[in-house]
Amino acid sequence: MDASDRSTRADSARTNLLCCVLMLLLTPALAQQSGDAYYEQNCSSCHSIGGGYLAGPDLKDVTGRAGRQWLLEFMRDPDSKVAARDAYALKLREQSQGMAMPAFPDLTDRMGEEVLRYIESRSEGSHPQPGLPHASGDPEVGRALFIGTRQLSGGGAACMACHQAAGLPGTGGKLGPDLTLIRQRLGGERGLSAWLQRPPTPVMSAIYREKQLTNEEIAALAAFFGTTLEHSEQARENPRTAVQLTGVGMSLLAVLVAGFVWRGRSRGVRGTIVGKRDGQ
Repeated sequence: MDASDRSTRADSARTNLLCCVLMLLLTPALAQQSGDAYYEQNCSSCHSIGGGYLAGPDLKDVTGRAGRQWLLEFMRDPDSKVAARDAYALKLREQSQGMAMPAFPDLTDRMGEEVLRYIESRSEGSHPQPGLPHASGDPEVGRALFIGTRQLSGGGAACMACHQAAGLPGTGGKLGPDLTLIRQRLGGERGLSAWLQRPPTPVMSAIYREKQLTNEEIAALAAFFGTTLEHSEQARENPRTAVQLTGVGMSLLAVLVAGFVWRGRSRGVRGTIVGKRDGQ
């Protein structure tokens, strides 16, 4: 073995040793990324543990309502349970007004079990979702935050960069879904506020993880999304009213036209009949 080979093997051995040391050092840190952190980052925006319904059902004592293996499978791929017409999955979907839970396909058995144990521990001394804004927000402030005329304090992008909503100038962005009915879909102001605190979708989470909204901004946006729902209802009502008014107008016009066309016809026909009778 020449010097070059010995040097290469020595470098390889040192690299392997360094990797082992790093793994030993990182193991405690990785272990700390367990159920509580995973739950708070991915689940708490839609679920409470003893605090009532948010965007999704309350998870207090959930391990007593379904088996652990079923819960793990559901967390990884909820749509497959719904597609299989699983009774409990269909019930959950109905309770969520048809809103689909996102899938977590990378959830390992270990992490899933950690999450379930965390939920169980919280269920024993459950308390409402902390930190949710209770004060009513100003919808006009929320509107300004949405369209970007008022900047978010954390420096995040305005909602309109990616989303649309009823009652706004222009069309808005197309990257994300239309948010007109988001307050209704997430179960009202409380569910929407919890969702805005920690948006669980990959894109939103990446953008706002370090640029979180304040409670005042959340309250204002929640109030604003109440007005988009009203605009949506008006938009559904107005076409119906317009059709009704058009129908009435067309009916009246038809009566007037018929009256004009037939205005002398009645007397003429009557005169002919009378004349024939007198001639007889």
